[in-house]
This record gives sequence, C-alpha cells and structure tokens, in this order.
Amino acid sequence: MIRSHSIPLIFLTLIYGAILAVVAGVNHFGADNWWLGAFNLYLPQVFWAVPALLLGLALLGKGRWVWLPVLYLAWVLGPIMGLRWSPQDPPELGSVRIRVMTCNAKFGMRDPAELQREIHRYQPQLVLLQDSPGLSAGWAEALFKGWQIRTSGQFVLASKFPLGPAEILKVAIPHGHEAFLRCQVKLGGTAVTVFNVHFQSPRESLNAFRSDRSGLDAAAELEQNAAVRLEQAQVVAELVRSEPGPVIVAGDFNSPETSRVCATLREAGLADAFSAGGRGYGYTYGHFLLQHRLPWLHLSWMRIDHIMVDSRTRVWRCWSGTDKASDHRPVFADLWLSKS
Repeated sequence: MIRSHSIPLIFLTLIYGAILAVVAGVNHFGADNWWLGAFNLYLPQVFWAVPALLLGLALLGKGRWVWLPVLYLAWVLGPIMGLRWSPQDPPELGSVRIRVMTCNAKFGMRDPAELQREIHRYQPQLVLLQDSPGLSAGWAEALFKGWQIRTSGQFVLASKFPLGPAEILKVAIPHGHEAFLRCQVKLGGTAVTVFNVHFQSPRESLNAFRSDRSGLDAAAELEQNAAVRLEQAQVVAELVRSEPGPVIVAGDFNSPETSRVCATLREAGLADAFSAGGRGYGYTYGHFLLQHRLPWLHLSWMRIDHIMVDSRTRVWRCWSGTDKASDHRPVFADLWLSKS
C-alpha cells in the first residue's frame, strides 16, 4: 500500500525517469540535432545523477519504490555518462601492431616537457598532434628525434613507420580554416591512410549564453556551430569511403560520441577505439576548467578527442593520459591490422 505522503515523491521519481529517457533518446538519435541537446553534450553528465541520490535518500524505508532511483543512478553512471568495459581481446599472432597517440597539445600554452614525458612513458609509434603551430617550427625535431615527421600549420604527424607525403585538405565552411591533414603510413606491407583532424570548437557559441539574456541568439549560434562540425565530418566521411586501404581518423573532434559528428563517421564504417577497447569513461576534456578554482581536482567530464578505425584495423586497448600536458588529455590506442 502506498502511503499518501509518499505519492509526491513517487510522482517526482517517475517524472525524473521520464526526463532521463528523453536525455537518452536525444543522445541516441544525435544530441546536436537540437540546440538544447547540443548544450547538454558539453555539461558534466554526472549532474543527472544528483536527483537520483536525493530521491533515493527520500524514499528510504518506503518499500520497493526506492529501487527506482537506484536503477536511475545506474542508468546515469553507465550509458548516459558513457561507461565502457570492453573485453580487450589480444591481437592475432603475426599481426602488425601499432600504438597510436592523439592530443590537442595546445603547444606553447602548456609545459612541453609534460607532453614529452607522456610520450616517453607510453612509447607510441604514431603521434598525431593538433593546435601545435609552435611545435612545427622546430621543437618537433627534438621531441621526435629519429622519427619521420610531417607538419603543416597546427598539425604534426610523427611516425616510427615510413610516412608518405602529407596533404592538407580544406573544407569550405564559414570562417574556413585548415580542416585536417591526410598522410599514409606503411605498416608492414600495408598502406594505412591517416587523417589528423581538428573540428570547429564550440567554445564561442557556448560562451554566448553568458551574454545573451534571452538565449535565442546563443541557441541559434550553437546550432550553426554544430552544423559546421557536422559538415567537416561529412567531408572526412566521404574521403574515408573512397580510401582503398585501412583508415585511421584521430584528433580533436570537439564532439562527444553521442554527437552527429561521431555518428556520421560511424556511418562511414569507422568505429571508436575507446568504445571498442576502452574501460571506464576515457574523458579527455574539462579538467583545466575546474583547476582554475579547484587546483587539486583533476577530473575531466567529456570525451571529445577520439581515435577511430575502419573494420580492417582492430582495437586491442584504448585509454586517456595525463591532464598535465594540455587542456586535452591525450588518447592512446593499441591497434593491429587484421590478416583477412
């Protein structure tokens, strides 16, 4: 029997569950189809767990209804926050293996020695850096001594395997700029095409909400900003479809996995390395925003930096690195080429 004083709490619990269902549905169909979903993409998703904790405490001792907030909490901490726990199957014997690293290095804004330490710690064989014009001016030779290096503007590609010539491909978008770098790396007898990407940042459109009292102009700007990233992803997706060999697309997508950007690349036959080989949340961004006021806190809350591969390249493991080298944590993935 339900006690009358419990009815409002139960009603709130059901309403909260309906809200979570909407959030999950929006994420499933592309969160940035709508400005409010796009705005939620860049918020700490753990906030959605707070009502579950409060309702769970309020419903203690009120029978079976207390299990609803517990289930909601698991829903938030799991799918909504992007929890992954992959099997991490080892590579086939005799397969060609490679460890890839990508990082928006913010070179010149942070301590380059931290980036160097991270590279020495994990020993990647293929490194893709974005937002690193200072590195391409000469520091790359010291950081990657003995490696093959390709640089252009903000992009750096360094490899212990042979590299072909680099090509900068531009996308005709508002405020157009270099969109990505394309290069081939020779793994054994196979040429793998690598795209080093840095898609449009949402920073300015998100900051617009601070100055726009009505929020209407900011909402429109956020939707336009998301459309630019989607257009960049569509260009990359078309190029991926035209590549005859294995493909790796990595870099700063400025887009979580539930965005249309990542969905577009998945539709082109790519899989996210962390989703396939990661454990935990793998967040890469947000820590520096908190450290301005809470320097002891080292938490990130978004996974906007990705390594994606096609079906001919398999994922063994994937993880994110230190928060000290950049505003973005680097992403590492152990990959191997299938024999088939």
